[in-house]
Amino acid sequence: MGIKTSAVAAIAAANGLPPPSATVITLNNAVLEAGAYNRVLHSGDASMTLLLPPAPTDGMLAGVVFVGFTSANSAMLYDGNGKDIVTNGGVVEIGETSVADPVVFRFDEDQDLWTVSVGAVRVPK
Repeated sequence: MGIKTSAVAAIAAANGLPPPSATVITLNNAVLEAGAYNRVLHSGDASMTLLLPPAPTDGMLAGVVFVGFTSANSAMLYDGNGKDIVTNGGVVEIGETSVADPVVFRFDEDQDLWTVSVGAVRVPK
């Protein structure tokens, strides 16, 4: 289960991002590549945490799309890597999504936090 690379490329183009990253992230606590849709393989039933890019600049984008997962009920946690994330439940250091949902984060230097441009991120349970 997941999204094909060609579909990721179409999503990326529609959101003004470069094509998907060449690498597929499979490790917990991996740092996302800025300016790309990061392809993620979530291979477990437990939560997986990804770190947003360190030292972000104004307007920096980081996207995530899942190319495979074993359980749609698994959670994906996003760590702001020292910066807060605006979620639909408030501002937090760590946000959560379902593994089935593509997400694009955009850094706002004036507010010194990550906002969600595509998708929805919520406060972790």
